[in-house]
Amino acid sequence: MSINILDLLKGQLGGALIGQLGKQVGLDSNQAKSGMDAILPSILGGLMKKASTPQGADSLNDMLDQDDYSGSLLEKLPGMLGGGSDSGGSSMMTNLGMTVLSSLFGDKVASIAGMLAKVTGIGSDKSTSMMALLAPLVMSFLGAKKRADGLDAGGMASLLMSQKDSVASSLPPGMAGALGLGDLGITDKAPAARPAPAPAQKSGGSGLAWLLPLLILGGLAAWFLMSRGKPDLPAVNDIDLGVDVGDITPDVSLPDVGVPDLTSNLTGMFDQYKATLTDVTDEASAKLAVPKMEEYNGKLGGMAEMFKKLPAAAQSTVGGKAEELLAPIQAILDKLYAIPGVQAILEPVVTSMLDKVKAFVPSA
Repeated sequence: MSINILDLLKGQLGGALIGQLGKQVGLDSNQAKSGMDAILPSILGGLMKKASTPQGADSLNDMLDQDDYSGSLLEKLPGMLGGGSDSGGSSMMTNLGMTVLSSLFGDKVASIAGMLAKVTGIGSDKSTSMMALLAPLVMSFLGAKKRADGLDAGGMASLLMSQKDSVASSLPPGMAGALGLGDLGITDKAPAARPAPAPAQKSGGSGLAWLLPLLILGGLAAWFLMSRGKPDLPAVNDIDLGVDVGDITPDVSLPDVGVPDLTSNLTGMFDQYKATLTDVTDEASAKLAVPKMEEYNGKLGGMAEMFKKLPAAAQSTVGGKAEELLAPIQAILDKLYAIPGVQAILEPVVTSMLDKVKAFVPSA
């Protein structure tokens, strides 16, 4: 039976508890509720992104195995917030939360907090603090679920991916792109089109009533002119308008919209791949490279979506550039795979990269 993690979390944290959480960072109940509604799906989106690769799923599984996330945090929360024997635990939760946020978002924590602040109106600093309080509670929920259902890394990844529709419908505007969720099929919704205004109507009687006097006057004028006889008018073909119609050719060609920008972005992205891979010398440095490459892969997926919207001729131009940029990457990988243990670490994230590159270079 499928579950909705967002609904379950909101159910456990609703009412007085979320108000008490908000007090820890100087928010009233309404502000805390608004923050929770935006933050929980963002944290779940980050967890889904992390669990989308084998290394990320293993790392998340190891974190959930820690005693901190056995589920006891949720049980102790009322005492932590209500002045009981567990009071003072909010600082411990904040420390845990910042570790979780760093693992999920890396150096994007501040920018994500800024996005949340714009949506909720509670300020960037308080958004960060609220994220840090909620993150370990989400982890505690997942840790309890893992233990109860006997989930391994793959099982937890499947559970998180089953939340796709719920998360997609609840994410704040722009958050899917910021988290790199495009390759998971979660994209930011386009703003709804504004309906065209209805034509103004004049009140009081028919809207055509004012035409009647004009029609009468027009008829009288026509009768008067015809009664005077028809003047000799030049034929239409004899009128010189001063325009050589033969020189006018409509321009129906389609511009290569976005080609320079997309090519420039691709070049910068592949430069980042090269710089990161160049730093790999052994298994330890390969593991450090994986999170960076996962981030690059998310951005590359977004570029692939832009590429699909280009005209065929423009796609050919950008695709040729992508193929040119890919060659040095493949040469670096050939050397790195000769280092013992490195191929097993890098291959999954490289495979994900190549899958996205196929949008530009089908033969990749």
